[in-house]
Amino acid sequence: MSAHPIVQHDDAETTAFADAVRDGIRAADEGRKRPYSEVRNWLLSWGTEHEKPAPQRG
Repeated sequence: MSAHPIVQHDDAETTAFADAVRDGIRAADEGRKRPYSEVRNWLLSWGTEHEKPAPQRG
């Protein structure tokens, strides 16, 4: 039995979203993640004169 349920999707947008979530879970499981504070600081800079670059992928 798989740890992640098998779900079928009807439309391309939902399928793309599910694929992105699956990719994110896989990346986190492999240790490829950024600290919350780095991501938070990046997001808080959006729309400001001093927008920060996205945190580098681990």
